[in-house]
Amino acid sequence: MKLRNILGIAAASTLLLTSCGGNSNSDTIRNLGDYKNVTEADSLIYYFGQLRAVDYWQYAAQDTVLKSRESRDQYLKGLRAGLDAATDNDAYNQGLFVGIQLAMNMKEFQEGYECKFDKKILINAIEDGLINDSIINAGEANSHFREILNTLNTKKEEVDREKAVAALAKEAAANKWVKITDNLYAAPQALSSAGKKMEVGDVTSAEIEIATLEGRVIDIRPTDTFHVGNSYPGPVTDAVLTMREDEKRTFYTTAPAVMGRYYERYNLKPDQILKVTIKLGKVGTQADKATEATPAE
Repeated sequence: MKLRNILGIAAASTLLLTSCGGNSNSDTIRNLGDYKNVTEADSLIYYFGQLRAVDYWQYAAQDTVLKSRESRDQYLKGLRAGLDAATDNDAYNQGLFVGIQLAMNMKEFQEGYECKFDKKILINAIEDGLINDSIINAGEANSHFREILNTLNTKKEEVDREKAVAALAKEAAANKWVKITDNLYAAPQALSSAGKKMEVGDVTSAEIEIATLEGRVIDIRPTDTFHVGNSYPGPVTDAVLTMREDEKRTFYTTAPAVMGRYYERYNLKPDQILKVTIKLGKVGTQADKATEATPAE
């Protein structure tokens, strides 16, 4: 990215200084006036640096570990190393930048898939690909990459499910929850014998709330047309099939069971237990609904 573009982005971010500032501590804050013989270039890079500090606090808002003094010291240590490592050669600097990004990618892969990667193979693959501009078939390489990535994702999902089921069973034993399936337990309560028992194909109104055990709400979904067997994934349908109309019950399941591979988008862990509260209304079958919707002749 050209320096002009970088500085333009920094200028556009200036308002963030007032909204994200105020992280006061006992450390001495150096002002621009503390420096002698300051040029316009010095002033520009000073405020550019302040904006990068604002960026850090924005990252820290998403990852509270970064707020610690130790994390900030390590960040500055890495920042200095990067500044010292850069040279006047643009190609070298670009390689340095990409190398750091790749190191971070490999760390994420290793943590996510619980496997180790050989850095030498990575470097050799890039080196061989740079011998000339036609040695690599991009489409073929991407196809192989996606195929292997899907295999790793499948394995990860299975590991996540096993962790989740084990965590759910442990929590259920401690709280005396009633087992329905490996992925679903119910809070102990007196069950109603009145009203129609739910079956696949029934249509009813439903209020469904999914939350963590700590009380963070993930989803609230009231609906007047809940189609049993079609409107919600596995554990919720399994739960509804144990209920009767006009009944309210609390169930417990896992993040992967409800969210599949997308649980991370909701800032959930694979072994995280979710509380599902379901309140049902009266029942009308799909056939009844269709009849009601047909105008009288």
